[in-house]
Amino acid sequence: MKKLLVTFAAIMVSAISSSAFGWIVGVQNIYYNPQNSTWSSQQQTPDDIRLKNKRFVGSGGFSEYYFENGKLAIGPVTNVEFVNDGQFIGINSHDLKFFKYIYKDGKITPQLLTEEEIQKLYPDYEIVKISQFNNYEITLYKKAFHKKNFLLLNDTPLSFYKYNYKPESVNPSYIKTFITVSHPGKIVFSHYGDDTKEFPALKIRVKNKFKD
Repeated sequence: MKKLLVTFAAIMVSAISSSAFGWIVGVQNIYYNPQNSTWSSQQQTPDDIRLKNKRFVGSGGFSEYYFENGKLAIGPVTNVEFVNDGQFIGINSHDLKFFKYIYKDGKITPQLLTEEEIQKLYPDYEIVKISQFNNYEITLYKKAFHKKNFLLLNDTPLSFYKYNYKPESVNPSYIKTFITVSHPGKIVFSHYGDDTKEFPALKIRVKNKFKD
């Protein structure tokens, strides 16, 4: 399977390796083919609908895509987007949610990916849903002496804007949904260290397992 090394310029502080695809960064075009209802990062036919990606200072890192006539087509919904198997997929790093964009009757709408669709995109990651936390705490298990990849998937109304991990080493990237653990211990995902009703911290305890 393909591995992707993503380099985020300027606002994206690091890189992640994941089983993903070509991320759209900066000012770049994306194309929709109305004949076969597929998306592509390259124009396929003269009839393709072209969208231009723009980022603006103060946008919170969200992407916006515009039609040729300057009308807003997509956004602000997701922070990072990529094309996979003809689908245009976006990740909202603040809310830990995944979307696919659907074109219909001249309009483009975001649709949440199912857990099954996300798992297919990232087979090397164990999905952990926020609803599985008990009082904002959860215990996860990894095989002793091995690294383990987890994908936090938000299936609640909570938002995690400007949340970060401690230790930072579990997720050095801009995309906060992915974490990789090498050792047992405690991980805290919080808003500048806060743990309040408005900004509850998520506490993840990782333990080794010695048997499958």
